[in-house]
Amino acid sequence: MRRKKRNLSVLIVIVTLIIMLLPVSEADAETSASDFRMEGSTLVKYRGTEKNVTIPDTVEVIGRSAFEDNKDVELVVLSNSVRRIDPYAFWGCENLDTVVLGTGLSAVGDYAFTKCTGLEQMTLPSNITAIGIQAFGDCTSLRNISIPAQTTSIHETAFDGCYQLTFHCDSGTVADEYAKAFYEKQQSNLENSIPVTVPDSIDSDHSETEYTETEYTETPSPAELTATEPEATAVPSDPDEVSGSLLGTTYIVGNQAVMIADHAQFNVYEKEQDSGSVGIWEDKIPKYAIIDGKAVADQAYYRSTALGDVVLPQGIQEIGEFAFARSSATSAVLPEGVEHIGYGAFYHCDDLQEVVLPETVRCVEPKAFSHTMWVQNFLESEGASAEDDFLVTGGVLAAYRGNTADVTVPEGVRVIAGEVFRDHTEIEKVSLPDSLLVVGEGAFEGCGSLSQIVFGENVEEIKDRAFLGNVMSEISIPTSVKKAGLQAFGNAIAAYQGQEAEYTYENSATRLSNGIYRGISNTGEAVSGVTVTGLETVFGSAAADHFSTGQTSLLEADGSYTLNISQTVDTAGMEAAFKRVFQNAIPDGMLLYELELTDESGIPLKKLGKQTLSVVLPVPDAIKGKEPVFFTLDGNGQLERLEAEAVDVDGIEAFRFETNHPSVIGVCGAQNSELPSSENATEPAD
Repeated sequence: MRRKKRNLSVLIVIVTLIIMLLPVSEADAETSASDFRMEGSTLVKYRGTEKNVTIPDTVEVIGRSAFEDNKDVELVVLSNSVRRIDPYAFWGCENLDTVVLGTGLSAVGDYAFTKCTGLEQMTLPSNITAIGIQAFGDCTSLRNISIPAQTTSIHETAFDGCYQLTFHCDSGTVADEYAKAFYEKQQSNLENSIPVTVPDSIDSDHSETEYTETEYTETPSPAELTATEPEATAVPSDPDEVSGSLLGTTYIVGNQAVMIADHAQFNVYEKEQDSGSVGIWEDKIPKYAIIDGKAVADQAYYRSTALGDVVLPQGIQEIGEFAFARSSATSAVLPEGVEHIGYGAFYHCDDLQEVVLPETVRCVEPKAFSHTMWVQNFLESEGASAEDDFLVTGGVLAAYRGNTADVTVPEGVRVIAGEVFRDHTEIEKVSLPDSLLVVGEGAFEGCGSLSQIVFGENVEEIKDRAFLGNVMSEISIPTSVKKAGLQAFGNAIAAYQGQEAEYTYENSATRLSNGIYRGISNTGEAVSGVTVTGLETVFGSAAADHFSTGQTSLLEADGSYTLNISQTVDTAGMEAAFKRVFQNAIPDGMLLYELELTDESGIPLKKLGKQTLSVVLPVPDAIKGKEPVFFTLDGNGQLERLEAEAVDVDGIEAFRFETNHPSVIGVCGAQNSELPSSENATEPAD
């Protein structure tokens, strides 16, 4: 068997070498230079329809999503000039069956070939030293891969979903150790009778697919992966839960099972809780797509096919993360009063042709409108003058398609949306108008030639990483600037003309996976673990002795973290959540605890993605002898049940629960009071 594998590996290498030696005319069927949209040495977008594509030797970087969802390309040959493949470069190229990597490349980047379901074999040359996050994730047809001894770093998720894969590598190498762990995991799944249904192909638009045996976890889309959420998992239909007309479609979204209901009903329901002896608490807890008439919840209409023209009611102030992502929305008219548009809010709404934003918008997070028809049509067309290179609505600069060294943002722009000018390495000077109030997150990040900024007179806020990557040693900051985010000016010294700005951080910095945004660079030297503080104040010295270390953990933690537990008297958030669901105040005797997880940056970590925080705490004296019931709040402040189990720690009664979004938890005894029912809960009036 070993000899057979070795022979197959040699065969793969020979085939690859033959392809690499083919003349360009044979390997690339007359690929036109105009098919490659370039920004400097970065291939931003491949616009051709050829099956065989050779990357020109002028390309050094294959940009983010450059070939994403391309259904034509079958063979790609990377020239030796290519030194980097950015995330999602070949995402969803389902007919891509042959890839030849050049000698200039040192790593296969994060999500580079995710969902390339036609890829059956792959040979990595000796210059590849690292394989990134989900680099080949969900390549469901990938059967053989040859990895050289020089590859010293392989992310644990690099081959997730590659259920037929055989590794070809030298004994004792990093790849060999990885392969052993990979095979053990596959065998463990079989031994535990966990059937996995893998479709012949997975729709690139992540449309719902029916599975009959068990749930199948799809890989999140590019924007969702950047943010590490939401994860989209199809779950089997439960006929017992549906009577009469179909209310909606069930998904696992953000690690919560929810049903995306008809948008006119505004209800998003969590799945049935496990039954127990707590009687009335067995009810489902409803969630709402429109929260108190003020906010559209995160992922509320994610992948909904029931949408067309989205016209939101007056009173809405915030659009949540991925709120309409991947949906069938064709236009969006946001009402006066909307101030905040979350990360990926309309990401990949492929039919979205028109967007109207009000003058009240103050923040548009990155990827909010990426891959919409509205933005794509703009980027791929040409204007009559330089002023036509800016896509502006409601004073918000949503996209830029220019390529000049000297950029003047037009007067009338109040807000520059997140990442609008990101990686425009040709920009050397930018002039901002007097009308500008907010420079968005990562707006000019990666503009490596930027050496001069001319600020307008009224800019008030410069968000995280706005100018990260510039070549200036010092930036003069006008007196009008009141807020400045993390790494807003990169390595440049911020020379304030007036009072120093208040330092702030964006939601992206509160994601565990975005340590680099917080200035955290894991060197592997820190001792992994979670230290719990605040226990003595809340539960007493005995609890502090038993629970401060060792009991609470962050699974797969790669650094040192601190979890601070405090009993809070601020009941407003939990009160609002209970009234929204039960039309009642919180139960008498409910105890509320605030959980704040931090790393060395001191910034609270609110979203842990796939990581799980396991917490063990002593049972409060007030509920001993009663069956405890636990609640928490999601990122939108909506109520959730929190499953917990009873444990014993050195003779002390305790409970353990797991969460991936540290928040407020409420605990009460099931016998405390007549507990309300959510059966007839309805959406509060706007």
